[in-house]
Amino acid sequence: MTFVIHLKDNRKVKNKKRWSQIMYMSYILDFLVKEDANVDDETAFILTTDADVKFTPDSVEALLDLMTRDTSVGAVCARTHPLGEGPLYWYQQFEYAIGHWFQKAAEHVLGSVLCAPGCFSVYRVRALRDIIPTYASNVEKGLEFLTKDMGEDRWLCTLMVQSGWRIDYCAASCNYTNCPTEFDEFYTQRRRWIGSTIANLYLLLKEAKIVRKLNQGISIWFLVYQAALLVSTVLGPSTVMLIISGGLAYAWGLEVITTVIIQFILIVLYGIICIKTSQKTQLLTAKILTFAYALVMMAVVVGTAEQIVENLANINNKAYQDGNDTINPTFSPDAISKDFPISITTVYFGCLVGLFLVTGICHLDEFTCLFQGIWFLLCLPSGYIMLIIYSVVNITDRSWGTREEKQENTMKKTSTWYEYIGAILRQIFFCCDKRHDQHDNKPPTSIETSDIPYVGRKRVSSEASDIEGSFTRSWQGRPTGTIYEHQESREDLLNQDDPYTYGDEDEIIKVDDWFQQIDPGLKTEYVALFKKHGYDDTSFIASMTETDLKRIGIKKKTQRTMLENRIKDLPDFLIEAAVPDNVDTWLKDIGLHQYKSAFTKCHIKKTKDLEQLKTFEKKDIENELGITKAAHVRRLQEAIKYLRTPTKEELLHAEIKQRLDNAIKHDIQKINSTEYEFWKLLTETHLKPTSEAFSLLGQLKIKLEELRNTWLMILLAVNSLWLVLISTLASKINLLVLGSNPVGLVFLLIFGVLLLVQFFCMLFHRLSTLAHFLARAPYRFGHAYRSSWSYKNDEDIAAVAAAKRAEKECRQRERNRVRNRQKGTRLPEDERSPLIKIDTV
Repeated sequence: MTFVIHLKDNRKVKNKKRWSQIMYMSYILDFLVKEDANVDDETAFILTTDADVKFTPDSVEALLDLMTRDTSVGAVCARTHPLGEGPLYWYQQFEYAIGHWFQKAAEHVLGSVLCAPGCFSVYRVRALRDIIPTYASNVEKGLEFLTKDMGEDRWLCTLMVQSGWRIDYCAASCNYTNCPTEFDEFYTQRRRWIGSTIANLYLLLKEAKIVRKLNQGISIWFLVYQAALLVSTVLGPSTVMLIISGGLAYAWGLEVITTVIIQFILIVLYGIICIKTSQKTQLLTAKILTFAYALVMMAVVVGTAEQIVENLANINNKAYQDGNDTINPTFSPDAISKDFPISITTVYFGCLVGLFLVTGICHLDEFTCLFQGIWFLLCLPSGYIMLIIYSVVNITDRSWGTREEKQENTMKKTSTWYEYIGAILRQIFFCCDKRHDQHDNKPPTSIETSDIPYVGRKRVSSEASDIEGSFTRSWQGRPTGTIYEHQESREDLLNQDDPYTYGDEDEIIKVDDWFQQIDPGLKTEYVALFKKHGYDDTSFIASMTETDLKRIGIKKKTQRTMLENRIKDLPDFLIEAAVPDNVDTWLKDIGLHQYKSAFTKCHIKKTKDLEQLKTFEKKDIENELGITKAAHVRRLQEAIKYLRTPTKEELLHAEIKQRLDNAIKHDIQKINSTEYEFWKLLTETHLKPTSEAFSLLGQLKIKLEELRNTWLMILLAVNSLWLVLISTLASKINLLVLGSNPVGLVFLLIFGVLLLVQFFCMLFHRLSTLAHFLARAPYRFGHAYRSSWSYKNDEDIAAVAAAKRAEKECRQRERNRVRNRQKGTRLPEDERSPLIKIDTV
């Protein structure tokens, strides 16, 4: 297969993951398909996958089986298994399992799956062509931001369903992806998912009449089912609070009304914390509440078990009473009746356990996922109360949140004793700290680092810090995603929008020449300042922030803004994690060779001597080595961090980077004028980035805040009314129906019906999956799966057949050789060669 790698430069094309998808979809729809006469929209499909997803060709074949079987299917998704370790991984094992077993299967059977995740799904080119113009529209409203940019794959599928296409779920296809294993990353991921899910469901139900007319697979019952799920999501916090209060009443004998009020006040306080404080404080509070609620849930489990045991004892008492009329035992007031002395809760719990056991038996290879249900149960309040509130409050956050570079601990950034003490006090009394709110979106005051074995990473703004981000490279300014027709076109594009010419790859420019390029008028004014603090060339300047510019004495805001924009265009200075061969080479590599004599005076001459640098602090660098310039001290501190043996992952990262650099150097002059013109036209018409200053970001932020306030008021009002209604009715014994209040009973019946619908849909889907497996099963054991199509063309198939024949002949020759040796017969001349293993293509 031919792999085309595009390195996206966010200064040349629009940021955000959705625009990258539009790039690739347009590339396939409007270039590759049109260029290849043998491919049309009906026979062309797009497989989307993430870099960390593991899958096999058989999984892809299983997806394509469903696409070729029904031409009305626009996309097919697979069964995704999480990878990782720790409690959060165990929690997601159960969550992913029930999500696919029940939710995906029910959507597949009842109408259409509403989300084919971009991590591993197949899309039909013809279906994408119908919706790509709408998918490429800009965000102008708050709700559009949630649908278009926070859950782009879900919105893509919503557009497909609205256009009449069906989306299927194929359980015969499996893939494995890394899931968040840290609390903060998990919450930020679900922040996007929950907001996007609610917004897309609302959009689907809002246009229900149009969707039903355009899509024959969408029935009124499917829409009712989705509406019930949306209502259950909104009522999730109050429902879980009532479950906890009921369990505590049995476990600790606490009054239900009292525990409901305490929980309500606690949750309202958490909502206020989410509104008024930074995300760091919000997540810290969520961690504390998650742990506290997990302890409470243990008591709830014990209380529920006690209630079940009591109900079972009531059954025995009833049986004993039937045989002895003189005994009149007392029964619990929540029992259904005297003839059936079991509570609705016990019946519901028993049915729930039975359904899950049957479902696990239907998925024997995944049965162990049920054992992780205990983690899901303990974290139920966190997932259905705190996470919902956190997600709604932070819909104004436009960052992606996951797989981003981690900032250094603020404790390590301090340089004086009072800053150190202040950092400690701010972490203890975080509720009183106003600095988080004021400075959350400001650039950090020191270089950000990540687990990638390089230093000097670019600072990424909250708007640009998506999972897409910018593929950080050792050079900037070179247009990416294009194949240049000739050198003149390349130069024209390089200088098209830039105020000055960028340097070549890895080129380091002296500070004098840099100012000469950007503004000669500032050269005499600021070059001396830059040199005084150690910013001698662009390798040091590239790490500067606005705070650094202030610190060295640049007072005018317009000049700082201009310089900061130019700094963003500079190449990052990269240092590989390694143990150098000698001190001299190491100092040259990190750009501090002028301090060689200082190192020699301190008896740091050999590689072994560099060990003592690991214990050096800032004051040691200044006092012992005499290095006082801020930029040089920072560079040495960062370089010392990577004085170590690189890991396998780091070596692989460095190797891949080198191969990419070499490939770009060798292929940059390849001529493909048609493709070059395609990318140029696409960029100009759809992908050209706009300045944030002239964009709708300011208005969008206000609209998102209004939307957040509206959602919070709805969430608060609906859950408050539900809590008051259920709690009040529960206290009125004369209003009990079957041992429960009528509203709560209706709610349980609705939940039970939804669960039964999902259960029967799961059974039906398992039968269809079994039929799919049988259809793909080989005629003989050990042979490859059967498929209605093939990756390979006729030449590949012929080559495979020839290779198999040759391998069969070799094996037969080996058997003859062994047989003749046993008989003592001399082998023929042509059979004396050793067995040659021929690998199949």
